[in-house]
Amino acid sequence: MDAIVMAGGLAQRLGMEEKACVMLMDRPLINYLLDSLLGAIHIDRVFVQVSSYSPDTEGCVKKNYRNRVSVLRTSGDNYVGDMVAAVRDSGSSGPVMVLMPDLPLVTSEHIDMIARAYGECGFPAMSVYVPIGLYRKLGLRPGTVFNKKGVMLVPVGINILDSLTIDEEQENYDHVVEIPGVAINVDSVESLRKCQDMLLK
Repeated sequence: MDAIVMAGGLAQRLGMEEKACVMLMDRPLINYLLDSLLGAIHIDRVFVQVSSYSPDTEGCVKKNYRNRVSVLRTSGDNYVGDMVAAVRDSGSSGPVMVLMPDLPLVTSEHIDMIARAYGECGFPAMSVYVPIGLYRKLGLRPGTVFNKKGVMLVPVGINILDSLTIDEEQENYDHVVEIPGVAINVDSVESLRKCQDMLLK
């Protein structure tokens, strides 16, 4: 399957302009995830969605991943609209993994595990969640929580969709994992520090 990293927005909660370019130790956030996607067995092509709001991200990707990662430009005005446009422009013809750029602890192994879970779930779409209890154990507070049949789950920012029906609402499977590296998306200064602490261990 192909993968599209949605990096056309602003890092407003971090007090910085482009989330994908926020530095974690000595590297931009997006570099960690792109390296993991490029190393994953189940990922064929890797794309990064950018917009007029993320010129530095586009420059970073072109500089560091020339000929390995393709850039897709969309309006940047609406996440769902940008995602649909990016999937169309990618030319994907099967399942496509859509990810947020702020997942620096997600490894190639995690990506392949999620791809295999999608292949086994039997649904056209799949969203990845972690239990809210895992966030509490990590000492973090999630930005978004969903009540799924009485269980409080946090979306991690990884979804798989059928690109052939991207314009339609797709029946979705909720895939729950309890992996700290998958759980932490950098949406606050506290989570950025937590990622640094975990990388230094």
